[in-house]
Amino acid sequence: MHSALESAQAEIAEIREEMAKLQSDYDDLFEDYVDIEEDYQSLLGSYQDLSERSRRTGVADIGWTELKMFLEQDDTDKFEYVEGSFDCSGFAISLRDKATSYGIRCAYVEIEFLFGQGHALNAFETTDYGTVYVDSTEADHIAFVATGKQYGVIELDSIKTRFIECSGRPDRFWGELEYATFPNPFDYSYYLEYQGRVKFYRDTVDAYNEAVERYNSGSNQWTYQQLSNWLENIESLAEDLGSAFYQTGGEVKNIEIYWNG
Repeated sequence: MHSALESAQAEIAEIREEMAKLQSDYDDLFEDYVDIEEDYQSLLGSYQDLSERSRRTGVADIGWTELKMFLEQDDTDKFEYVEGSFDCSGFAISLRDKATSYGIRCAYVEIEFLFGQGHALNAFETTDYGTVYVDSTEADHIAFVATGKQYGVIELDSIKTRFIECSGRPDRFWGELEYATFPNPFDYSYYLEYQGRVKFYRDTVDAYNEAVERYNSGSNQWTYQQLSNWLENIESLAEDLGSAFYQTGGEVKNIEIYWNG
């Protein structure tokens, strides 16, 4: 009888533990649902604003969310680059005209480099982050432009105000992930920060591959769980970085901006 009672109590304890876990999972899912619903409502509002703008006359500044939505649905970046016929100037003029048709204030921007040929792109004055430079030549990029500094671009999906912290050691990237925030992801300093995060990603991938090779050869420097956590963190960082692409151009000597309104 005593043994049966202990067995029943143990079973009840297991059930309670499982119920607590299920409750915790439910709470997490509900929080995710709330966040998704808020994002959906925000995107829906931006979409409605964007649709409404196409029926207005005149142009006005817009917020980043609406601008990103406009760029994602616009097909300017899909045009074919033709040297001397439809080059960067053609892309910039096309995007400016498309923005105008949606009632969005947009600028045609000419950049003079310290050496070599210049470049054309666009600028938008967002209501929440200030000036945002966009380079749609063959792909939608956010451009980072400042006189005396190297011209740079990164992919549209890599722009985030909250991202995985990459200040630790690449060869010890198996702990709990920490996050950092960046007040203005269109400031030139964000471009430099992003380069550092991409470098950290590449370094930690190399370190992980070396660790796995040594582990398979009999090293006990890392546990299986550490390697598993490390791989999960690498995959999370890859997703967080977006396309993990950036490109650096020449040093900017001069910037000329021509607004459409």
